[in-house]
Amino acid sequence: MRRLLLSEIARMTGGRLHGEDAAIDLLSTDSRALPVSGAALFVALKGERFDGHDHVAKLLGTTVAGALVSREIDAAMPQVIVANTERALADLATTVQSTRDTRVIAITGSNGKTSVKALTTAILEQAAPGRTYSTPGNRNNEIGLPLAVLDAPEDALFAIYEMGAGKPGDIDYLVRVARPQVAVVNNIAPAHLERMGSLLGIADTKGAIYDALPSYGVAVINADDAFAPYFDNRASGRRIIRYGIDASADVTAKDVRVGPEGSSFVLATPQGEAPVALKLSGRHNVRNALAAAALALGADVSLAAIAAGLNAALPVDGRLITHRLDNGAVLIDDSYNANPGSTAAAIDTLAEMGGENWLVLGAMREIGHEEIAMHADIGRRAKSAGLRRLFALGELPTAAAQAFGDGAQVFDSHDALARALSEQLREGVRVLVKGSHSSAMDKIVTALLSAHKPAQGKGTTHAA
Repeated sequence: MRRLLLSEIARMTGGRLHGEDAAIDLLSTDSRALPVSGAALFVALKGERFDGHDHVAKLLGTTVAGALVSREIDAAMPQVIVANTERALADLATTVQSTRDTRVIAITGSNGKTSVKALTTAILEQAAPGRTYSTPGNRNNEIGLPLAVLDAPEDALFAIYEMGAGKPGDIDYLVRVARPQVAVVNNIAPAHLERMGSLLGIADTKGAIYDALPSYGVAVINADDAFAPYFDNRASGRRIIRYGIDASADVTAKDVRVGPEGSSFVLATPQGEAPVALKLSGRHNVRNALAAAALALGADVSLAAIAAGLNAALPVDGRLITHRLDNGAVLIDDSYNANPGSTAAAIDTLAEMGGENWLVLGAMREIGHEEIAMHADIGRRAKSAGLRRLFALGELPTAAAQAFGDGAQVFDSHDALARALSEQLREGVRVLVKGSHSSAMDKIVTALLSAHKPAQGKGTTHAA
């Protein structure tokens, strides 16, 4: 973030400055993790179980040079007082972003957002090395995205922002902070149905990313998705680039070969064709690569840079990362998150690898009132795909185990599941760990890696 005076921040957020003016170099929203250097503005956010205002007075004498608050705090610290600190944070980011020439690329969708972001980043770093910025971690919500925007380098040529939606209106809110010139809805699948209501509700919310495009903007659309015609209409008036494997598209893949060590295909685009050796396995990741290629084309990147970026890209931690264990088994960590669409894709990827495959399943959260039926569907899909075993953790995955039938086991704790799995794993078995972030299935991965150290010279790979 460029240096700003508190008086400037007050003007940008519609607030008033109480106390002395001061220069600010960066922002902080966590009183427990303050920067060690630089002058920080502490943003006092308020949630259901916390209130940052309670900590402002304790920050005297630290690197905090001022606070953004919604009520005056009795402390000898400069304060910018606003009506709502969360809204003010967004207003600040919006104003700062509007002064930049950075080309913004926005990514949303039910599955694969982070993978598409990583693939797109790898491509654009080929086109603009050192001047490409992307959302760090999972800063994709109403608090994280403004912070990511403010952290972006002022001289970045490209900024790639992942945008998440947990309720209606979320994407509309985020694109007002960082208005894109190129945008994609990667897909629509059951996720956050408890608040979205239906698949159409999800599509309507995520479609706001196309509404935000200027008349000269580029809408990238997944031609394989059932909502492609809906998004075609939603993006009317903008340039459209379609990508897909099965449907007719501008950007597609020929001669697709998917294996345990990754995927290869010929990338076909309006600019020509290029071979790609992707270090990500699964047909869904080929489609994610096509999304990234289409976004890059929309940003006027050359075919050579696109192919080079896809060849260099590595998968994201917690998303189909392979560990070869010392007992000869293979552990695939896909524990970062899960919904029915991403879990089905993971099962299909596992089945394509052949051999003896097991699934460890945690709960898929926020998928609506049909959650039991959806878990049962996953159990049936795993069985029909030829998976030999299913290890289920908790109440909802029990429905998957029941649908799977013989070969399924249910556990009520991470420790019990990890212990049983560790005892039963053997050479020749490939086991996939999957579940929503709140299910903490990474604990299973950590336990297995601790019990079975990766084989010498055959540890973690980025190939599956």
